Amino acid sequence: MWIYIAVQFAIKPLNQSNTVQVLPLIQTLKSDITTDQWMDYVDSFTGRDSRECGIITVKNTAGYYMGVLCYKVVEDVTHQIVMDVSNYVTADMLGRNDISETLLEWLEGQASERGCQAIHLTIDIRNTIIPENGYTKSIPNQLINKGYVCDAVRLCKKINENPTTQH
Repeated sequence: MWIYIAVQFAIKPLNQSNTVQVLPLIQTLKSDITTDQWMDYVDSFTGRDSRECGIITVKNTAGYYMGVLCYKVVEDVTHQIVMDVSNYVTADMLGRNDISETLLEWLEGQASERGCQAIHLTIDIRNTIIPENGYTKSIPNQLINKGYVCDAVRLCKKINENPTTQH
């Protein structure tokens, strides 16, 4: 088992002992999801036996879960091997986006290590809290500023390419 530690956050795979603790983050996407539904999803998602997949969590030094994402490595017609990411949730406070920044750095490093040519990141805009005032930055804008571009209903970042080249 690996753990990636960045400044004040630990990024590690979800396991049975912390599945329920992550539920409040998932409920920001789907407020009516039950504990049983979430547990069933986790079991079915992590039980796949095709390509690599996982559910990643971000925990702060106080022991609170502040972020989660689900990923799977898949083949894509346009970008060949991609890291396909869904259920991306971060509880960034005070508009600093530290948790999102940490999670994105981990995601990009892992995609590169796995030989992915791109990351496809799907965000549910309707149910994601996106602050838009003078003191905060929106997570979609942060993703775009890091090189992700709108690609249909998802954001896409090509890996190992010139950062000024956009798709």
